[in-house]
Amino acid sequence: MRVAIDKLSDVLHSSPHFRCLLDLCTNKDAYLVGGAIRDALIGRPLSDLDLIMPEDPTALANDFARHIGGHWFWLDKERRQSRVVVNHGDNCLIYDFALFRAPDLKRDLLDRDFTINALALPLTGDLSGSALFDPCRGVEDLHLDSLRMVSEVSLRNDPLRIVKGVRHATVLGLEIDCGTLSAMQAEIAGLGRIAPERIRQEVWKIFADVHAARGLQLLHESRAGQQLFGERFDRSIPELIVNLKSCRNKWQYLVDCNPVVSDWLATEIEQGLSNETLLLYTILLASIEPELPGSLAENWLLSRKARTNIAAIVALDKVARNDFAIIARNERAYAWWAARQHIEPKLLLLALAAVGSPESRPSPAELRAWVPLVANIDDRRPNDLVDGHWLRNKLHLKDGPEMTRVLELLRNSEISGQVSSEEEARLFLLEHYQNKD
Repeated sequence: MRVAIDKLSDVLHSSPHFRCLLDLCTNKDAYLVGGAIRDALIGRPLSDLDLIMPEDPTALANDFARHIGGHWFWLDKERRQSRVVVNHGDNCLIYDFALFRAPDLKRDLLDRDFTINALALPLTGDLSGSALFDPCRGVEDLHLDSLRMVSEVSLRNDPLRIVKGVRHATVLGLEIDCGTLSAMQAEIAGLGRIAPERIRQEVWKIFADVHAARGLQLLHESRAGQQLFGERFDRSIPELIVNLKSCRNKWQYLVDCNPVVSDWLATEIEQGLSNETLLLYTILLASIEPELPGSLAENWLLSRKARTNIAAIVALDKVARNDFAIIARNERAYAWWAARQHIEPKLLLLALAAVGSPESRPSPAELRAWVPLVANIDDRRPNDLVDGHWLRNKLHLKDGPEMTRVLELLRNSEISGQVSSEEEARLFLLEHYQNKD
């Protein structure tokens, strides 16, 4: 990997608000650490910057937030860790402020996870005279494309670092050092004591990456996949990789035909979980065991919205996929059909492209034709063409099961194209009740 130490200052200065941060750190013992330095060295865009100090950084964090118009909040008040977030264009930039983890900077860096993250840069006025602190030869490991733990206890102290290491190796294209891989395998049981919200964020980042197929292989090699997803994970690796590539190829076809689909894939269901990642999580894990996506979603404390969509995708059987062929080609018909499947309209079209066997899926051309219509549908259920007042007055219905049945009949007629307007709906129901009598 090309590592440009000589360009480090220029890359950092190009980051929004960095000049302001430097000015505020004048005459302060403050250091930029970790991933921001690593990414700047290899030319990756910066979105998260971590700053540490030997004294309480809270006043600095608040002052920085005021200067850039950001939002400050506590991460851990007792440990004096806080965060500033600010929107910059389409991106959300994150700045974390914390105390040293140890009595001095060197021991702080030696307490970190991997050598490529055990880097620190003093925040002097212009950085020109700043020397990069690299006690674990992290820059050399970047040159060698190697992921190496800082010490023998790094993974034991925080087993989440096993999955985090897989994510780093996946995203950055690194080879996991043999000793580090052995330590991952030895400490894998420790993942059982890690909070689920920490695990899921790392897994989602692996699934979301363009090199997710390699991430799946590394989850297998580290034994993290078996620990997280069960014994069948290892045997399923070839099928998972094939399914992953197939899903992305189907979606890329739709994106190529209509770029708006790219926005659908990127839409977040909850923090850190996009539509695309949720679909991959569901489709891949369901191929290991149909119940796995739902049970894991419960254990990982996913939002109700995410769990509902996961259950709907798993339940999208051949009958439902065949029904798609007879939906009336209008927005309301599709919206009602999506509501029946208990899944958001745009997510449903993406799922139809990837779920099931090729024989049971709608053709790419069919799905492409639906994209402009679905693009205009929001996630809310449509209003019925007739309301309860009309049903009570004209059909003499009472609130309860009978009215529910009639409304369901009307929705079915919209889905099939029998009615498409309020007038047609009223005539349809009047004729239905006359024939019923």
